[in-house]
Amino acid sequence: MQQYIVRPNDTLFLIAKEFNVPLAQLINANPHITNPNVIHPGQTIIIPDLIPIPNQLLVIETNAEEIIDDLYARDIQTVRNKIEVIKMNMQDVLPQLRQAFVQENIINELNQAIRNLERYTIQERLFPAMSQANQITRFVADALDFFKIIIPPDVRRLAYFARQIIINIEQNDWGEARNNYDRALNVWNRIKPELDAANSEDIDYMERVLENLDESIRRQQYSSTIRNAILMVDAADALASIFFERNR
Repeated sequence: MQQYIVRPNDTLFLIAKEFNVPLAQLINANPHITNPNVIHPGQTIIIPDLIPIPNQLLVIETNAEEIIDDLYARDIQTVRNKIEVIKMNMQDVLPQLRQAFVQENIINELNQAIRNLERYTIQERLFPAMSQANQITRFVADALDFFKIIIPPDVRRLAYFARQIIINIEQNDWGEARNNYDRALNVWNRIKPELDAANSEDIDYMERVLENLDESIRRQQYSSTIRNAILMVDAADALASIFFERNR
């Protein structure tokens, strides 16, 4: 926990952004501020420590990723078993999500994706089920924004978009594949400034992967797009290792 002295033109929003703390957690840590919209130079602000990532979120994420492969293999019983694991961990992690002031819409969307995954699995609608399993990983990344992290959630979002592009083109939805590529590019542009000269090879590699993926989507080349999206997942994993080694 740190203390911060308010400077002219400061707002709680700007302070939260500077210290990478969710605004709701910052407000909760400073009950002496009766009006969060009004702070004054010279005031002391408490910067709260973030809560460690609950293991249940990582279990949910891992099982959701594995379910996508299980659905490709049409191993429905394994998928059902893993959905039960996800549901149990979601129930267990709810108090910690609320303690961290994770936005209610994120919690609701995560619960809805779990319900949709279960429903599509029962109906054996495999690609909609894959998409919902992948959506779970997206909402886990959104929830991780509220916890003490080592790997930026945007790295997980890159992998999410790569997987979603594969699911899109498996259903011949090239338009949505293009949309997800554009979203991934925006995420990459947020991550890139956090890397430095020591990571130049990794930066160049991700740039090449994205360029090749862009081209294969533009040409609607099925095999090349699958290959490039898989390479994007691998490149995101490499970025995760960089941040893990730097921040652990």
